[in-house]
Amino acid sequence: MTARLDRRLLTAGMGVSVAQLVTLWADHTPARLPVPVTCPGCGHPYSEKAPMCPTAAVVRPLLRRRRHEIRGAIDALTPNQLADLTGKRLSTALPAEVTR
Repeated sequence: MTARLDRRLLTAGMGVSVAQLVTLWADHTPARLPVPVTCPGCGHPYSEKAPMCPTAAVVRPLLRRRRHEIRGAIDALTPNQLADLTGKRLSTALPAEVTR
């Protein structure tokens, strides 16, 4: 399976809202540890070279910058999703023995 950008991101384009970004991040980021072998949203296989699916790779920097636009917008994220968004390391990039 080849992972592609989520259609919701492509449809929204430059007008993507913070709420849409949060939903996309939640759908394409592991909710909790242990991390699955593939993205829960699109099936992208996590690897050392590609620890994020294409959608998460696009959404992460946008949501990191815009998360303060709406108070409480990211409150629905799980602790792992929040750490992956705001932290320096991704759970999908950690060694397999730690996360799987």
